[in-house]
Amino acid sequence: MNRGVDFLDLRSNKKSLSNLVYRDLKEKILKNILLPGDKLIEMEIASNLGVSRTPVREALKKLEEDGLVTSFPRKSFIVSKISVKEAKNLYIVRKSLEPLAVELLARKGLNEKTEYFQKVNEDLRIAIDNKDEELAQNLIIEWNMALVSSLNNEILVEVMNMINKRLYRFGNFIFKEKKNYRKHYNNLQKIYNLIEEKKPAEAKKASEKTIENLYCMFEEQADYKMFRI
Repeated sequence: MNRGVDFLDLRSNKKSLSNLVYRDLKEKILKNILLPGDKLIEMEIASNLGVSRTPVREALKKLEEDGLVTSFPRKSFIVSKISVKEAKNLYIVRKSLEPLAVELLARKGLNEKTEYFQKVNEDLRIAIDNKDEELAQNLIIEWNMALVSSLNNEILVEVMNMINKRLYRFGNFIFKEKKNYRKHYNNLQKIYNLIEEKKPAEAKKASEKTIENLYCMFEEQADYKMFRI
């Protein structure tokens, strides 16, 4: 298979192969190509990627450490179900920090130090208009980080980066409903405009409401077979 060609040059390096399999599976899980509850069969994965079962087994163990895979007796694995508790806790922390970043930025308004933030906002608008869903999802995450990085606060950037990485899977789950892209984009534009207009109190409230809406979108997903408490 063509997919296995990417792995050919690294077959002599088992660690590199394991890392490649790990990244391949992780990306599919985070993007919900592999859904919660899906079985992960070593032999099938090895065949699809053109590798032996050993790097697949090592990759699955690493994914289990990340909490993305669950193992069972007889060395069987499934994609881990989404933790409602973890999502709620992450959104609680995000609701405390991101509106603060929005408020601080709105006090200063847009300037030469926010050029990156402004560019990401424009790129996101174009992605939404072009209905480029994968790019839009990535830019939504980048929008949040560009916002925070505009403050030149390394600690806040580090913490928000960690939160956004852990929320990535939940975000992809939310945006399975295509209407949520436009809804969330409109909320981000409201925040952006309030920052531009230097209205910190209103911008902060809009940010808080946007995060509340995101969690509501998450809860509204119908397939609770994918969830665990």
